[in-house]
Amino acid sequence: PLAHIPVASLPKHTPGVLVVEQDITEVVHERERRLTTQNHLIQTLVKLVDKRDPFAANHSLLVSKLASQIAADMQLRRELVETTRIAGTLMNIGKILVPSELLTKTAQLTSAEKKILQDSVTSAAKLLENIDFDGPVAETLQQWQEKWDGTGPHGLHGERILISARIIAVANAFIGMISPRSWRTAIPIESATKFLIDNADTQFDRKVVIALMNYMENKN
Repeated sequence: PLAHIPVASLPKHTPGVLVVEQDITEVVHERERRLTTQNHLIQTLVKLVDKRDPFAANHSLLVSKLASQIAADMQLRRELVETTRIAGTLMNIGKILVPSELLTKTAQLTSAEKKILQDSVTSAAKLLENIDFDGPVAETLQQWQEKWDGTGPHGLHGERILISARIIAVANAFIGMISPRSWRTAIPIESATKFLIDNADTQFDRKVVIALMNYMENKN
């Protein structure tokens, strides 16, 4: 029983009863099972990549956590926050196709080797494009290497780039700089934040950079 039914065609505070015409309990349970299976698959893939690339172990997890926090702080829809989290987690699965000797190389990478790693990002998107995510996860993975000024691989620029991809780009750059790699030591946080600020409106979306700065200053 309801005190009133807020329907425009009825007088205000009209007494009534809510009638359920379809039980969606099983539908909800099925969706929960699908999401649980999906998350288990994601974690398995990430663990596989981390074993093949020990120098970058947990990189995608850190990017995922930071990116989803930025998305939440920017008050994006829940679907986009979740898209950002999943895309950040899966951004490196294309490394499954990269030779292990390249992933563990301690010398400076050549231009050709860097291209192989860059191409692995596209491979990640292709590997996932037929998986039924609730949000644009594959599209985010296709676009996160785009640059705000349009000089990225596919020439997308500004608001044409998915906001989830713009967030991943900033989070990945920041985590990558402050983390040690096989060929260099970690860059100080102050230097990393300065790089992001200096490249706002060219490589990165300024709004996302500001959101990251706000998170670092006030919440972490």
